[in-house]
Amino acid sequence: MTANIITKVVEINNCNGDTFVKAIYKEKFWEIISPVTKIEVEFISPNVFRSEIIDEVKLTVGNLLNIPIEMTGEMVLLDKGEVPEKGRLIEFNVRNNKDVKKLEGRFRIKQISTNTVKIGVFIQILELSSDFINLIGKSAAELILRTKITGMLRNLEKYCQSNNLKDLL
Repeated sequence: MTANIITKVVEINNCNGDTFVKAIYKEKFWEIISPVTKIEVEFISPNVFRSEIIDEVKLTVGNLLNIPIEMTGEMVLLDKGEVPEKGRLIEFNVRNNKDVKKLEGRFRIKQISTNTVKIGVFIQILELSSDFINLIGKSAAELILRTKITGMLRNLEKYCQSNNLKDLL
């Protein structure tokens, strides 16, 4: 197995694992947890969603550098089911994105208690188009992705504090 280039694991209170799995197949879920300026999500098949993202990346290199980002692409979710002692495994990959040639990873969802779930996001492969790499650099791109994943998990945690994921189903 390929080593992870990004690993983020959090415990989310007021969250049920089965409800979380159902919610990730809903547009509103991604729109709520996304840490970008604007995102529009549409499921084009039961396990594939297309998104249009508008964001701005701020890098401090001497002066503050603002890079506008507009991306369109698809994410494919492949539910591999429950693995004893490890939880539910959902693999994902990105396709049809002019800036991201290849992105592969997985979610691991493990029910800790009736109302608490441990969610892991693991990225194994991130390959960007040469234009995008030339614009921000590979290390900066990995840092940006790591920051966005952290933002998504924080937004999920914040949503679950005062809302129920069942409302998205």
